[in-house]
Amino acid sequence: MIQTIFVGRFWRYHPAVGLGSTLRRCRSPVALGLLGVLLALPAPSGAVGASAGALDSGFGQGGKVLVAPPADAGEWPGAQAIQPDGKIVVAGTAAPARNGYAVLLLRLLPDGRPDPSFGTGGRVWTDLVTLDTPLKGAVVGDVALGSSSATSVAIAPDGRIVVGGATQSGATTAFAVLRYLPDGRPDESFGSGGLTVTDFDAGTNDGIAALSVLPDGRILAAGAAGDAAALARYRPDGELDPTFGPEKNGLVTVRDRGLLNALSLGAEPGGKLLVAGQAGTPGGPFDFGLARFSGDGVLDDSFGDRGLVETDLGSTGEWAAGVASGSGGTVIAGGASGSSFAVVRYLGGGKLDKAFGAGGISKAGPDLGGGHALLQLPDGRLLLVGERLVGDTREVTVARYQPDGAVDTAFGNGGAVGTDVTPVHDDGVAANLYPGGRLVVAGTALDAENTHPRVILVRYTAVDR
Repeated sequence: MIQTIFVGRFWRYHPAVGLGSTLRRCRSPVALGLLGVLLALPAPSGAVGASAGALDSGFGQGGKVLVAPPADAGEWPGAQAIQPDGKIVVAGTAAPARNGYAVLLLRLLPDGRPDPSFGTGGRVWTDLVTLDTPLKGAVVGDVALGSSSATSVAIAPDGRIVVGGATQSGATTAFAVLRYLPDGRPDESFGSGGLTVTDFDAGTNDGIAALSVLPDGRILAAGAAGDAAALARYRPDGELDPTFGPEKNGLVTVRDRGLLNALSLGAEPGGKLLVAGQAGTPGGPFDFGLARFSGDGVLDDSFGDRGLVETDLGSTGEWAAGVASGSGGTVIAGGASGSSFAVVRYLGGGKLDKAFGAGGISKAGPDLGGGHALLQLPDGRLLLVGERLVGDTREVTVARYQPDGAVDTAFGNGGAVGTDVTPVHDDGVAANLYPGGRLVVAGTALDAENTHPRVILVRYTAVDR
């Protein structure tokens, strides 16, 4: 069953609270266009002469920001985006001091302070209540919330903020797309009250993992519908786009082909769409999975096996968290293979590019961690961002690779930079390039009891040197 639900009033603000992750989650043509704007902005004087990958002292406390959630609550990011004015928008999930989850949205000033012009002290929590399944007590009282989360965010050309994720629909979850005004209020012109919910199948858990806003304002979302990769394209008003998909209903599902989910979006110069995620069988083992579609959502038969490529890197647990179009028509995917960072490059037809790494695969860099965000620098070098294990703790980690897949030993320590933000466990979830060749990473810090996660941000200087 496929249904699109336009939801009525679902917003609730929490005025009592204060502010104490392409390309990952915003891997899109828009992300590349925004990058051009950002790189045109001047770098601050503090970044001049800094070594590649050094912490940016002009951001937070020595390059680090730890966002303290309200008392007894937890927050963690799913994505981030950079506005043309340098403000940083983080989307994710809030676990208030009661059962259930709400959509989290934060905005920080370029120096890392909360933006007082956004929401309440820089923070917006959104509880979603669908007409199909009202979430008991989600509007009034200190009682259970529903299950809603955000895993992707993009900035529209007019400055509005588009968020993608999942929300409860019956006994399962569905695609949720929200649009906010630049000050954090819901955009009443989108969907119903600012939200569109699309349920591919009432019997499966569906959710968005990546999202982009196209230049004409349409919205492309990718994720999973049960155990199948799924895409949806929406018109600027939140209605499904009837020009997209093989059935011209705005929806695409890749069923019975082994591509289990879409974790990232990319685009080729000619307009074809790239999707990367996991392939295999439900329950594992999992391999790198890629798909290429025409601009209107039809699988490209000239790529791999009727549009799909599955790559086993030798581990049972693998994922392609980022995808990008490389030089000469190649396709690059990055993520993790077991406990190793992994980057793979394909030729235009989907075969491994033997000129990259070892037979098309590079596991250079951290071998006790995983990558969650892939970015490509203007000169073709690559950044893979995630976390690695150091002793008994994890730290935010950025690895840099040469265009041929070799680790770039001129970057950090042997090609990688590790950053501890807290004494326990830190990870890097989403990353974006920032003005002046810098890099912003959003991630999660866990406390010793693993009960109250917190959003962290790290900004580095000169990652393009």
